[in-house]
Amino acid sequence: MKRSLFALIIVTALAGTLLPSCASPTAPAGLGGGVLATFQTGSQTFKVFVTKASTIEALFALQRGEASASIPNGRILRGSGVAGHNEPYSWHLDPSDVDMADATIELCDGSPSYVEDHVAEYVDVIGRYCPWGATLAALQDLR
Repeated sequence: MKRSLFALIIVTALAGTLLPSCASPTAPAGLGGGVLATFQTGSQTFKVFVTKASTIEALFALQRGEASASIPNGRILRGSGVAGHNEPYSWHLDPSDVDMADATIELCDGSPSYVEDHVAEYVDVIGRYCPWGATLAALQDLR
């Protein structure tokens, strides 16, 4: 009895240090009801919070390798987004107006840092952001 109790104490103590990487991540404060997608474009990353059901399904299909539409295409807005999810950038994509595309027009393409340097043009003139070289790096389900 003492030996099994001792083993249980050791396993319980170790669980706190060995298992955190296995635990599912918790939602960042203020985010919920959608997915948080991290995209890589060259050496830069940016994040998109998505609440549109058809886009959420498209993102999971892309993650599973069942879809080819890899370009996020969304209405661009000022601010880093809900709960600052796209920090350090001062822009984000509208969570309810993001689609995944196979191809888009060149006008809305650009690196995240280029968009940061030209936020007014993207928000006020172009209206959308659609980086051609984007690849899905991570997907967190916050529903």
